[in-house]
Amino acid sequence: MNPRILLLLPVFLVPLAFRTPSPAAPSAPAVAKGDWKVDPIHSMVLFKIKHVGTSWTIGRFNGTSGTLAFDEAKPENCSVAVEIDASTVDTNHKPREDHLRSPDFFSVKEFPTITFASTKVAKSGEKYSITGDLKLHGVTKSITFTAEKVGSSDIKEMGGPRIGFYAETSIKRSDFGMNKMLEGASDEVGLTLAIECTH
Repeated sequence: MNPRILLLLPVFLVPLAFRTPSPAAPSAPAVAKGDWKVDPIHSMVLFKIKHVGTSWTIGRFNGTSGTLAFDEAKPENCSVAVEIDASTVDTNHKPREDHLRSPDFFSVKEFPTITFASTKVAKSGEKYSITGDLKLHGVTKSITFTAEKVGSSDIKEMGGPRIGFYAETSIKRSDFGMNKMLEGASDEVGLTLAIECTH
């Protein structure tokens, strides 16, 4: 071996010998079946809609609550119910939000809440199919979300057991009687639920 390499080896090996091993990342705990509550601080309901066929306008609702019954071993026993305060619509532009709250769109005085209640849950691979009744603008229709479990944790300092899901679907707002300004804002609306639950 080259004498220079032999002289340099201690320079590299000594620091390695005294390096503190990195702690192993805690594995996510197995989540037992049970009842959960939506954490409104760490949950979001988002929507996106095309503006004049040119770009996406993205918004959210800041008032979300709900419950989850989860059985990982038997997905057919799972259920979810979500309630949204329609007046909390947020698009980062107050005049637009005031218009969305008006009778042209959500008509929040007449229809203050948006609800979703599952009627069937199935699982294929890592994906869940969650079918349920969406009540929006006074109209109830069955829709299906494609969802995945994001993760789970049990950290005392972070509030104990938690579980998270991410779900997506799309609807036509005209199906729910929201027919105004279809030439400017698309009929199809994408919906996303990013939900974190606690006991």
